Amino acid sequence: MEGLTQKIRTILEKNNITHPPINIEDIAIFFGIKVISYDGFPENFSGTIVNQGNFTVIGVNPKNSKNRQRFTIAHELGHFILGHRIEDTLKEELLNRPIDHEREADGFAAELLMPKDFLKKDFEEKNIELTIASLAKKYEVSEQAMSIRLLNTGLINKM
Repeated sequence: MEGLTQKIRTILEKNNITHPPINIEDIAIFFGIKVISYDGFPENFSGTIVNQGNFTVIGVNPKNSKNRQRFTIAHELGHFILGHRIEDTLKEELLNRPIDHEREADGFAAELLMPKDFLKKDFEEKNIELTIASLAKKYEVSEQAMSIRLLNTGLINKM
């Protein structure tokens, strides 16, 4: 996990990002990846990443909330940056990626959208309201994603 944290720090530094919310589409562009909305995805399908000739595309389901779309883009970027296999067309295998790759991509997305360093600063700052709802709004993620992130980073304890 420490290697992942450092990799994301570097990405944020190279993109001059010092505070939330992270402009996830700018990061995709930084890596030469185009993000498109694709109405053809089934309701329960958030998105995918595919190689199209000499460029890579992330497709997101526009039926999902904006926060869900942001997490999907970050998750798919995770597959790309972590070196997971990316197909040249949408294939059934993409829907059944190895569970460890999915967990790694989720971890990448969480660290990219809600960097632990940024969250620590929020906890050290005394003049802001610290609720899951306010942090989720600040980082433009769902309250569920923020809750999980805060638990996983140890910034809050399980009740």
